[in-house]
Amino acid sequence: MKAVQLTTSGDYMSHYMVDDHESWKEEVRIHEGYGLDRFEYRDIPRPKAGPGQVVVQIKACGLNHLDAWAAKAPRTAVREQPITPGADMAGVIDEVGAGVTGCAVGDRIMVYPGVKCNRCRYCLTGRDNLCPDKPGFGSGWDGGLAEYALVPEASIIPVPDGVSLIDAASLPIIFMTVWHMLVTRARVQPGDIVLVNAAGSGVGIAGIQIAKLFHARVIASAGSDAKLEKALKLGADEVINYSNSSIKEEVARLTDGYGVDIVVDSLSGNLAEDSIEALAVGGRFVNCGCTLGNWATVNVARMLFKETSVLGSVMGTHRELQECLRLVSEGKLRAVIDQVYPLSRVRDAVSHLLERRVFGKVMVVPDSQYPPTEPYSTLD
Repeated sequence: MKAVQLTTSGDYMSHYMVDDHESWKEEVRIHEGYGLDRFEYRDIPRPKAGPGQVVVQIKACGLNHLDAWAAKAPRTAVREQPITPGADMAGVIDEVGAGVTGCAVGDRIMVYPGVKCNRCRYCLTGRDNLCPDKPGFGSGWDGGLAEYALVPEASIIPVPDGVSLIDAASLPIIFMTVWHMLVTRARVQPGDIVLVNAAGSGVGIAGIQIAKLFHARVIASAGSDAKLEKALKLGADEVINYSNSSIKEEVARLTDGYGVDIVVDSLSGNLAEDSIEALAVGGRFVNCGCTLGNWATVNVARMLFKETSVLGSVMGTHRELQECLRLVSEGKLRAVIDQVYPLSRVRDAVSHLLERRVFGKVMVVPDSQYPPTEPYSTLD
């Protein structure tokens, strides 16, 4: 079968966990251009289902920035074994292994993007996003940039007939992550003022919609006016261009000096500092990623006197992904697809993501499925 494979590391763990600021800059920011050649389209053996496993015929796979890190990794970051990237995937079950009882060949499914151990204290208490023994698809377990993927039955989620498989594959990382950020961690309430940074990203499109679902007022930020126009179309109430404006000053102007109750952020770096300063009394800054840098400076004195909170958030739970899929199937949330590429052109797809001109998800489908015949959601 055809698949894309990487011999270079590039996931969150290889860069986000670097402890020293200068080392991080050297590892991530200083590189010899993007290493798109690391994404190799090749023939590999088709997987076979073992006990408790299924083989999924992939219909679509969504790209995330965790995939794009591979193009930024140092040339020395070589894996012991090549891996197939792609955490967001959906398709049709093609084969079931012994002991599989909850699904059958031909079922339309999406995949929870991690392989839970189902025995640690976090899995057993419904906090499977924190499982310390959970390899992620595309980083510790072969992912969905392939014609077929091997998946544990416990990671399978049925897709309703009214949801296209391309739409379904765009949902897992971004929607469950933002649900966990806004609902579980920041406890969004009706009437809250929510600042959503990076409005054109996957986190941005999910953040705008989930905040509006809870009847919040949404201020969206992005680095271009074109993205901000689309953010307004998606439901944002006001917008800020952070490439030529101060988030803190614009928030103060838009809210008559009150500030925002919640910041949804996936960028960190200098933008985090400005966003935290924009919080209202009792506000919550919740972050799930560090695309602009791992480090930010916080004025602790102002934070304590305003009783603001800085919250970390990692992925989301199986249950939260099921809830997001239900809301999409009911038309209360929607997928937003930016572009769809064939698997053989995955380097073009990654390049498109890295150029940061996207609004929504970049999707990849096997060449036999391209161009897609199943309808999918766009903002147009």
